[in-house]
Amino acid sequence: MDRTRYNEEAARIIEERIKVLRTMTFAEAATLPETSSEDHLIAGEKASLTVFRQNSPYQLDGRVLVTVLVARSGWLGMTSYHIERGLVFSPSEQVREATETELQNSGG
Repeated sequence: MDRTRYNEEAARIIEERIKVLRTMTFAEAATLPETSSEDHLIAGEKASLTVFRQNSPYQLDGRVLVTVLVARSGWLGMTSYHIERGLVFSPSEQVREATETELQNSGG
């Protein structure tokens, strides 16, 4: 498998979803399903695109964290490989990109 091509395609799919999510208000983000998932074929590999919504996750009191994750199984299904990005929605601030630490603290 061409990892570079896979990473580029996965990043493009995530970016497309992030663009749509970024247009949402805090109230709209807060009502997203906790989890939604769909399958994609990325660089010839089956992968899942999952969107997670968490209200007031660790150290983000009063905010909503929406994470977009693309994951695929690795060697004989024993490993997993994923790429993720997230957005933090606040009732009083503009939507912003989640930090790596915020994504890790939320379980990513």
